[in-house]
Amino acid sequence: MRFAQRGAEVVLVGRDERLLDDTRSEVQRLAKNDRVFWVRADFASLASVRAVAEEIAHRWPAIHVLVNNAGVNSARRAASIDGHEMTLAVNYLAPFLLTALLVPAIGRGGTSRIVNVTSIFAHLTRVDRDDLMFERRRYDSTTAYNQSKLAITMFTMELGERLAGSGIIVNGVSPGLVATDLMREHSLFTMGWLRPLWRTMLLTPEQAAERIVRVATSPASGTVTGHCFAGSDRTILVPFGARNAGARRQLWDLSAQLTRAPEVSAIARGDR
Repeated sequence: MRFAQRGAEVVLVGRDERLLDDTRSEVQRLAKNDRVFWVRADFASLASVRAVAEEIAHRWPAIHVLVNNAGVNSARRAASIDGHEMTLAVNYLAPFLLTALLVPAIGRGGTSRIVNVTSIFAHLTRVDRDDLMFERRRYDSTTAYNQSKLAITMFTMELGERLAGSGIIVNGVSPGLVATDLMREHSLFTMGWLRPLWRTMLLTPEQAAERIVRVATSPASGTVTGHCFAGSDRTILVPFGARNAGARRQLWDLSAQLTRAPEVSAIARGDR
């Protein structure tokens, strides 16, 4: 909605065609902007991610802003179509692959931006590269979610380094605690009598969206890359687990192996 109100051509990505169509119609009507489109993809499938990246790059060969905002929090361990732990697959591996595939189109957008939505919970965990999928350790939904958000933060910093000088700015935004349906599988957040309480304590989706749009459009956040923001134009301290450059590179290599993603830096140099 915020991007459309600014006059942008907006492309929504989701897995439910009915919800996508309803959202497009609502945004077009309220923003008075007919240039709102959608494409379907299931982020639990890397094949679907590849297909949607191909469609997007074909229909929109120059992209100015990519916002990676997909998020799930599975109460019980589940596997994606590719056999990866679901929370990591949707929150991290799918955006990792989608971004890598769209870098050439983003490079053609001129001075473009990639915005990854992180979380304050990334500060509370570490990435277990030896057991990313919870195949040996006991599954815990909070740990899985926190790990996925730390991974996307590490990806943000590493991608910023790899695309330095390309004209593509990469930053993360930690919007805070937001009243969405992310925790819909958890009983504590589905009790009807608690919902009014959550709404008074947490940010609204609209407030969180403002923070994301600011990072995507503000001149201040366009002067640095590989950093994270929260509620202002000032960068924030990244989680301790994301400060190790060697660990970031190791996670990148493992992620590229799991997703068969192309080499980003080579694409950026060759395309520009």
